[in-house]
Amino acid sequence: MNNEKIKNKIIAISGQPVTGKSTTIKALKGNLTKNGYKEENIHITSTGEEFRKYINSIIELIKNLDNMENIEKAKEIESIVKDPTLKEEFLKELVKIKKSGIDYSNFTIEQANNLKEFAGIRKIIDEKIDDNIKKMGMEINKQEHPDEVWIFDSRLAFNNIPEAFSVRLTTTPEIAANRLFNDQTRNDSDKYETVDKALKAREARREGEQRRYKDRYGIDLENEENYDLIIDTSYSDIQEIAETINTCLNRYMENKPFGKTWASPKMFIPLQNFRDVSFDRINELHTSMKEEGYRPNSIIDTVEVDGRQYIIEGHHRSIVSAIMGKTLIPYETIAKDDEEVPYYSGANARQRVNTLKSVTLLYDYEDFLRSGYKENDFEYDKIYPGLYEEIKQREQKKKNEQKNDIEH
Repeated sequence: MNNEKIKNKIIAISGQPVTGKSTTIKALKGNLTKNGYKEENIHITSTGEEFRKYINSIIELIKNLDNMENIEKAKEIESIVKDPTLKEEFLKELVKIKKSGIDYSNFTIEQANNLKEFAGIRKIIDEKIDDNIKKMGMEINKQEHPDEVWIFDSRLAFNNIPEAFSVRLTTTPEIAANRLFNDQTRNDSDKYETVDKALKAREARREGEQRRYKDRYGIDLENEENYDLIIDTSYSDIQEIAETINTCLNRYMENKPFGKTWASPKMFIPLQNFRDVSFDRINELHTSMKEEGYRPNSIIDTVEVDGRQYIIEGHHRSIVSAIMGKTLIPYETIAKDDEEVPYYSGANARQRVNTLKSVTLLYDYEDFLRSGYKENDFEYDKIYPGLYEEIKQREQKKKNEQKNDIEH
């Protein structure tokens, strides 16, 4: 995004399903008020809420479609009904849905999101909401509002308001599934019997959204180039997430550098031997971070292999962040899977990771890092299930190869 266009603080927050968007926005509002913004000057718009208003009004309308006067009286959809380009198409879709014989006695938003009979209505609503967001963005930026902030909870606000600071929230599928399964605020009809069923439902929803936005808008929601800041919320404190968004937004508007992708130090697997760690360097970093905080442009280099993040450069910063209890630090993935790792001539990411052949190395780090985590049960194998077994297999393979060399 081009931050030279920014006149106002406009934050567009999107994310994968079950990443904590609503909780993040609430915490962000609290962080902004703590930093001097008045509550009445923090404006929050949720396209999800707008969608629900439209759908609920339409469902009530369909139930009473025999009386055409009800259409003109439906306030929530007034902007659609009075739009000559949408009204005719809208009425056709209403009649089509009415004839489908859908039971509306226990109808849910999830059904409205997924039933093929509602595809035409969804398209009309989405177009109307997108148009509203675009108009809001243009209206906001007609003049500067130094004492106000706008927050949009919207998957497409980054596209509809190009001047916005766009934030993408992510999480691991397993964390999302556990959140879904343990969410006591959900209706009985929207709860899951097992974590596995919650996992499948979450992934189906994520893939469905991805497919729908590609088909309708030609936009890949997973493309990191769409966003200015990407935060993995899997093991991160909500207040620290809000603080990170605000800090990076301020640096963005001031044209100061900051890391684009952030995650908990827990998610970074060390490749450096623990005995090579410099405790003088750790003490030095601990002192500077305690006095100045973590610098937003101090980025850790990682490689990603099979969905796991391994540290290439920045072991000491990651260690100090962990023992200080930080839950977010910036990183950059410099290579994935079979891609060549910069500065490591001839080595791809997988080959670099395969040098990790001893679980003992991770045990040493875990014992040292546990002091920084409240739950005191930190294990890399819990974050990345199956990691230890893979390393042990590599270790055993190496022993077998050495044995064969001796025998021959």
